Amino acid sequence: MAGQGKSILIISALDIWTIGPYEGSQARWYTLKSYAQKGWNVHFITSWRERGFDKEIHSKYRNIHIYRLNLDTLQTYASRTPKLGFFLRAIFWIVFQVSAFFTALKISKKGKIDVIYGYEIYGVPVAKFLSILWEIPVVSRFQGTSLRLFWMQKKFWKLRAWEHVIAFKISTDLIIMTNDGTQGDKVLKYFGIDSRKVRFWINGFNWEDFEKTFDKEKIRKDLDISSKYILTSISRLARWKRIDRTIKALPRIVKNIPDLKFIVIGDGPEKVNLQKLSENLKVDNYIYFAGPVPHKEITKYLAITDIFLSFYDWSNMGNPLMEAMIAGKCIITLNNGDTGTVVKDGVNGILLEESNEKEIINNISQNVIKVLKNNELREKLGRDAEEFAKKNFWTWEERMKVEIQEIERLLDKFKS
Repeated sequence: MAGQGKSILIISALDIWTIGPYEGSQARWYTLKSYAQKGWNVHFITSWRERGFDKEIHSKYRNIHIYRLNLDTLQTYASRTPKLGFFLRAIFWIVFQVSAFFTALKISKKGKIDVIYGYEIYGVPVAKFLSILWEIPVVSRFQGTSLRLFWMQKKFWKLRAWEHVIAFKISTDLIIMTNDGTQGDKVLKYFGIDSRKVRFWINGFNWEDFEKTFDKEKIRKDLDISSKYILTSISRLARWKRIDRTIKALPRIVKNIPDLKFIVIGDGPEKVNLQKLSENLKVDNYIYFAGPVPHKEITKYLAITDIFLSFYDWSNMGNPLMEAMIAGKCIITLNNGDTGTVVKDGVNGILLEESNEKEIINNISQNVIKVLKNNELREKLGRDAEEFAKKNFWTWEERMKVEIQEIERLLDKFKS
């Protein structure tokens, strides 16, 4: 194997999975797994406490080693306490940098680290410092960014988003920015990053999961869903994901097409508020909160879906929307960020323009009704979405193969 005997240290304030084993974002898991499969010794430092999947991982991949700092309580409190958030984030930043640094020193005593990898904004500073100390190459990896579409619209944004600014200003040997529609390439350009160091890639996908044949009637029976039409959204239930927009559009939709169910896949801090909203609008009987769903089960829900909906505030070009395209589903989404680079209005989906909230909700209801009443249009948009995905989206194996080749070249360059 190309990476046989080499060691990589990945430092992140994020856990391997955002929700639970195989639930939520898959990017970190495929990063760890792919390096391990190529023969690398993988050391992963995370701020999160153990949540019941470390032993399973280590039993399958003996060369993946996980080190937990147990700082997630402070991290979560900092993100959910607006009045004290600035100061609590600063405290967390300092504690994380120090804790990760000394944990990394202990790891280095077990054997040489060949490359260090700062995964997201909190991981980059300590990774850079260690790379200088150990004289090894350092990589920064970002899963997109909220800077351009959120923070840069605010006053004193550099001060308010200081931890983001620090991470982007730090010079690393290779910058991997996920092309998730949040225009991370433009942010890197704003900070004057050398474009030759940047790799602007979309994430990979498990294509084989979408090639299975599903018994749709059985899936409906197992989920106890008998409605004729199914709308689906997949996301963490955070405020900016804006599931509330679909719920607010439902009264008008069900008045015209009552035989439907809106499946909300995901969990998060907004769940209680969304449930209350659905009750207040008297559409709770039309909504099924599925909660967190293992990633391998997502394809079952998409198999019975008629329309996939996504109306995030910043960008909708995330893995859920692109997986819905792979599944050949009709997409209705909002044109923000770089979403328009994958969804073409009237060609492979319905792309709604941003406007005031009342108009957005009105457009959602109008277009859902229109597409549900036009089977030919719905199927055509789904077919074209799948065709676009086949031509433009990577498998995870392809995505990680390219990355590991870049890391290998970086190491060769560093040694020469």
